[in-house]
Amino acid sequence: MQCPLCHNQTSIFEQHKLTHKIYFTCSICKLVFLSSDFYLDADKEKKRYALHQNNIESKDYVEFLNRIIKPSLSYIDKTMHGLDYGCGPDSVLAKLLNLENINCDYYDPFFFPNPLAKKYDFIFATECFEHFFSPSKALETISSHLKSGGFLSIMTEFNTNTDKFLDWNYIKDPTHVCFYSLESFEYISQNFGFEMVYTDKTRCIILQKS
Repeated sequence: MQCPLCHNQTSIFEQHKLTHKIYFTCSICKLVFLSSDFYLDADKEKKRYALHQNNIESKDYVEFLNRIIKPSLSYIDKTMHGLDYGCGPDSVLAKLLNLENINCDYYDPFFFPNPLAKKYDFIFATECFEHFFSPSKALETISSHLKSGGFLSIMTEFNTNTDKFLDWNYIKDPTHVCFYSLESFEYISQNFGFEMVYTDKTRCIILQKS
């Protein structure tokens, strides 16, 4: 199986005893990914995302987003124009940034699929990297819409314990197909033209485009 991030040939990592899902691991970029045989089709995937009830009135969800917004405010300001990429049914993050007088557009392939036609000073990708069937293509697309020197703020739960991977709650979501370690983001930085400027080493990371 070819790694969807670095395209290295990989071997079987593990098979879940209950779901029988097969996961592969890449020795080059340390990505762990689900076999494409277990991907949801587009209709089922969209229905799953539509179940999300996240909105700006949800205190817990706002606090969750602030885990990436607050460190990002050290790198972005009111003179910049950004994008919430993969925002889902409701771009709460863009609304929160607008409250800070920071302009932020939003895009989602299922709910707001208007073609992207410009470059941005910053892009947020919150809880969407784990959904990418082809993270290399997604990174190329995101980078193509990010200005040189711009910032990419990412949220996705890091795979920090491979020994207990099959017990990890994060893999139970059927739309989660790719799982990144800090080493994966180091690979991304080195091979997709970014520099890592911040990480909490658990879920949040900020990259600056070269």
